[in-house]
This record gives sequence, structure tokens and C-alpha cells, in this order.
Amino acid sequence: RLNDFMQAHGTELAATLAPELMGLSQQPALLTGHALDRSAHYLREALSVWLSTGEEIHYAAEDSDILTAIGFRPDAASRVDNQEKYTPAQSLIYARRRAELASR
Repeated sequence: RLNDFMQAHGTELAATLAPELMGLSQQPALLTGHALDRSAHYLREALSVWLSTGEEIHYAAEDSDILTAIGFRPDAASRVDNQEKYTPAQSLIYARRRAELASR
């Protein structure tokens, strides 16, 4: 759905963020990265404001697959691997946060 959203609204989103994004193709990678970071900050702020209105969130399984593929939602093997790298206390904190996010 995120891909569908970008297909349908990517032009409008880029136009909204145009002051940060214009001319990026001619800029060095460092400047491009900074501009994208600022744009992401603006999106995060806008999403935060939208979430504070109490709107209901509709979630689709295909969104989960996309987030897993790009690394935002680690698969089970990655979680087990990370548990071996961290202390039991750190793993417990992670498990609690994950459960809290899943319950939302």
C-alpha cells in the first residue's frame, strides 16, 4: 500500500517538499542525504500531528511484508540473532516494546 500511495500521490508529496528536494539530482550525495533527512523530519512531524487527532489506522498484511523486506520489521531469525547479541535485560526491553507496538 505504501508503494500504491507513492504511485498515486508521489508527485503531490514531492511538490509539498519541493523547497527541500528541488535540484537534488545535481547535488553531491552528502547534500542529497541532508535534504532527504529534512524532508523525512517534516513527514514525521506531519504524521505525528495527524496521529494526535485520533484517526483510526487501517493496517494491511502487504504493508507488513514491505516493512519486513526493507528491514523495519525484522523476521524471526533476525530477532533470535539479536537476542544472542544483547543481554537478557536488553532483550526483555526489546520484547516488551515489540509487544506494545503489536498491541496497538
